[in-house]
Amino acid sequence: MAVSKGRILLVDDEPDLLDVLGEFLEDIGYSVATAGDGLAALEVLDKDSNFDLLLSDINMPRMKGFELLAEARKKYPKLKSALITAYDINSYIELAQKHNIGNIISKTSPFNFTDFRANVDGWVTGDIFGLDRHFGSEADKGRLTLTHSRQIEAAIQELFALHVAHPKAERVKTALREIVVNAVYYGARQEDGAKKDDWVIDVELQPDEYVYIDWAADKDKIGIAINDQKGKLRKSDVLFWLERNISRDPATGLVKSLEDEHGRGLFITREFIDSLIINIIPEKRTEVILINYLKDKYKGFKPLIINELS
Repeated sequence: MAVSKGRILLVDDEPDLLDVLGEFLEDIGYSVATAGDGLAALEVLDKDSNFDLLLSDINMPRMKGFELLAEARKKYPKLKSALITAYDINSYIELAQKHNIGNIISKTSPFNFTDFRANVDGWVTGDIFGLDRHFGSEADKGRLTLTHSRQIEAAIQELFALHVAHPKAERVKTALREIVVNAVYYGARQEDGAKKDDWVIDVELQPDEYVYIDWAADKDKIGIAINDQKGKLRKSDVLFWLERNISRDPATGLVKSLEDEHGRGLFITREFIDSLIINIIPEKRTEVILINYLKDKYKGFKPLIINELS
């Protein structure tokens, strides 16, 4: 008998989806228990909390997904958790910030089982970094190493060349510039993101400041992973910035970020990229992964994927 890769508690009020996702997870090696809503999930956990991942829908009767994860964290603080929804994740950003939840999967049509598997495997094992779990051995791959700020533009042009056939190539280029520039100055150089006018622009990076950019491409998609060695970014920061660029001030009706553009680059990137993944080991490493599909393959909303290891 094959050894299970881990135990997952899957929670959703749609029986058909429970069956489909549960069967898929079992086919790739997981042991799966299911529950039809949040209260039922807590009853399962009260009897047996030895799960590697709690994966719950957001909109359910009796208890919503955010409430379930909040209660589960109180009772079982070591239990990893994530949410899943068919609705616009931007409408949940305020709740995600409030509860410090960084992972919400989108129910696309057709369902993106490739990304689903990559994310679940990463959450269960803690092996969250790199493009290998998103791309098979048949993909073309390469690496760029930035040792000086003068290499930024050449790197952006080389990465942009991979996207010439992409239907939103110019938007991808804007996102690339935001992330690569931030990786060098905000990440590697530890500059203050709120004071970009004070950044020293022309700078040689020390070996522990080098920025590594990996890329991979197959017949369906292109992935780019930008890594710095400092780990300055935090999940709470990303959620705060996203919320400010989405939510409006009740008094003025204006988007909150109009008062402060710090972090706007990450918001723009998430809007322009098919899938944005942020991986963090505090004080050690930050990786921002951009995945773009060459065709409009999946209909639905963008996921929210922010992984921070302790």
